[in-house]
Amino acid sequence: MPDQRRAPFPEAAISWMLGDSPQRLLDLGSGRGRLARMAAAAGHRVHALDRSASVIGRLAPRVPTGLHVVAQAESLPFADQTFDVVSSAETLHRFAPGLVSVEIARVLRPGGRLVAVYLTRDDTVPWVKKLARILQEVDPDAMSGDFGQGSVEAMAQTPYFTDLERRNFRNWLPIDRPGLLDMVVSRPATAELDDSRRAALLKEVGGLYDNYARSPEPLLLPFQASCWRARVDHQELALTSGEDGLDIPLGL
Repeated sequence: MPDQRRAPFPEAAISWMLGDSPQRLLDLGSGRGRLARMAAAAGHRVHALDRSASVIGRLAPRVPTGLHVVAQAESLPFADQTFDVVSSAETLHRFAPGLVSVEIARVLRPGGRLVAVYLTRDDTVPWVKKLARILQEVDPDAMSGDFGQGSVEAMAQTPYFTDLERRNFRNWLPIDRPGLLDMVVSRPATAELDDSRRAALLKEVGGLYDNYARSPEPLLLPFQASCWRARVDHQELALTSGEDGLDIPLGL
């Protein structure tokens, strides 16, 4: 089993969203495949989908099911009622809700589920609370804790899903000093700072790390995995008589 601290999402979260029996799963906007890899390791039959061919090319050897496709989430190249679960790991907000909601519902089998997860940093830990204060001096929205929630609620307000449930799981991820500084540098608000203000910000963040870390061990960055699951409701859709659909293998 993977080290629980280093898994991108807690294993308990994956189990809660997907269940313990093998599912045929479509992962939307797979990116680095964090959820796809954990789902495949848990025994689920994973189809990863992303609009970028290069992303799918890099993911294929990591999740070697041969079932991944390059496509838009708003226009899924699958037959009606093909999947047991459609998942979205920190991507649901990227899609047009009026289009993707219909497509997700269409490809789900009766009783199938839409599941979504978003990670937010947990600032109840003292060093993370101080980090949040530092970042919010240049970006008031930094580490606000509600990222992605609106996209899930928008999906639940469509007529295609019911029985929305939410559960939060804490996960700890190790982060070293360069990793913490990279995280800060990658924020758009940091890029907009002038050189002297950016240097001062990074010095302050580096000092925070040095005060709390116990070398050579990295700090542990606490995340909250906010997870949702909802049942599909086909009453508002006109569907074909559900068949197994098509496997669309990626020839890489």
